Amino acid sequence: MSDMEDKEGREVADSSMEERILACAERLFLSKGYNLTSMTEIARESGCTQALVHYYYRTKENLFSRIFENKFQFFIESIVDAEDEKLPFTEMIALRTSRLFDLMAANPRLPFMLMSEFVISADQRMSLRDRIVGLSTEATVRLGMLMKAEVESGRIRPTDTMDITLNMFSLVVTFFIILPFLEETGLVNDACREEFIARRKQEILRIITESLKP
Repeated sequence: MSDMEDKEGREVADSSMEERILACAERLFLSKGYNLTSMTEIARESGCTQALVHYYYRTKENLFSRIFENKFQFFIESIVDAEDEKLPFTEMIALRTSRLFDLMAANPRLPFMLMSEFVISADQRMSLRDRIVGLSTEATVRLGMLMKAEVESGRIRPTDTMDITLNMFSLVVTFFIILPFLEETGLVNDACREEFIARRKQEILRIITESLKP
């Protein structure tokens, strides 16, 4: 009898198995994408039955949403630090952009998982949107207050949190989505890869900081 079965051989719930399912699903979503990952495969990789995966998470959409929400919270916690707000505003934005870039460089499959969010149902996208807004509201409000003061003082051009956020994510995330194509076509090879990534990081930071000048 296994640790996951009762005396009659029936599969039972276990918190460690729940976490194992989540970890296996995350690995598969990151490596294969949402559409190419099945509940059957998640169960097989986790060492349990598909029925137990359904017991914990009901659907693949729910499982993906749980992972996506965890990753987004990790994003916020990794990038946003209240201590940054003691820095001059443009330095703070550059530091947060730098952290985002480094996070993507260390987790190159994350952009593809972010893209996967758009293939699930409209209802699921709305649910994810609500959770994302909830997780990021405090940081967004603080950033908005800082930006307002900077604009009123004339230190940065008139802009808003959406503009800055979109600039940061579009420049960084798009680069890491395109990078595998550049490598596959030979435009970036192992000999120049690290130098190319470092140079691109500095260019993105330059674009972000220059865009804030009045």
